[in-house]
Amino acid sequence: MPALWTSWAWHAHPVNPDALLPPLDGATHLNALRQDVARLRALARELDPSAPVPGCPGWTVEDVVRHVADVYLRQSTAIAVGHRVPPGDAAGAPLPDEAALAHLDRGTGAILAAVDRPSLTPCWTWPTPDGRLSFWQRRMAQETLIHRVDLEQAAGEPSLVDPALALDGIDEVLTVFLPLSLPADGPSSGIGPDLRSSVVVEAGGRAWGVEVTGAQAEVRSTDPTAAATVRGAPDAVLLWLWGRGDRDALTVDGDGAHVAALRRALAAATQ
Repeated sequence: MPALWTSWAWHAHPVNPDALLPPLDGATHLNALRQDVARLRALARELDPSAPVPGCPGWTVEDVVRHVADVYLRQSTAIAVGHRVPPGDAAGAPLPDEAALAHLDRGTGAILAAVDRPSLTPCWTWPTPDGRLSFWQRRMAQETLIHRVDLEQAAGEPSLVDPALALDGIDEVLTVFLPLSLPADGPSSGIGPDLRSSVVVEAGGRAWGVEVTGAQAEVRSTDPTAAATVRGAPDAVLLWLWGRGDRDALTVDGDGAHVAALRRALAAATQ
């Protein structure tokens, strides 16, 4: 199963605020969302809908387009109704005989209407029911970035990722997905109590100390006792964390087994 953000069984878990980057503003996230969905759509028009997508084994270009449309429609509905709309819900489904690009266009219109408002607008989010719209502005920008890269990889084209947006995405996957999703999704994905990972992730002059024990994860601003360090350019680190990038693009120091264990935990947390 590719890492495509379908998990919903979130558990509360403390995240050290020292690990959080200063947030990007909503305008930056919205601009990235618009640009990346336009790029994704253009690629989808050019590519064979049945072409395989390397970052999503078993998925085609059309599968990715339909997935993005489904996410946009379900999350715009969740923002409106104030509660979870699970995968498979009719809110995200295509209309009868609706082509993939039309499905995507409908979803794009819905999500932009939902998130193009002041960032501090109160709304439901999956980490907390009394969140702010800034969460969804970030989440939809990062979701779209990863799937834009998916189609660029399917087309054999290079991917350019703004360094600030890449750092923002690194912070999101390490301080939101990993600690909140792993307790719920790790056991069903084969993460047992013996899994251990102690890794510092470095990019763009920032560091995240990640400790994984079984299906529990903690993130600190750094960890001088970590067994390994992974460092690289922000875009290379982000894509590796999401299973879209090559470890050879990174510098790894220390115990490689801890790095491999971190990848296993991330795969479970972002499935």
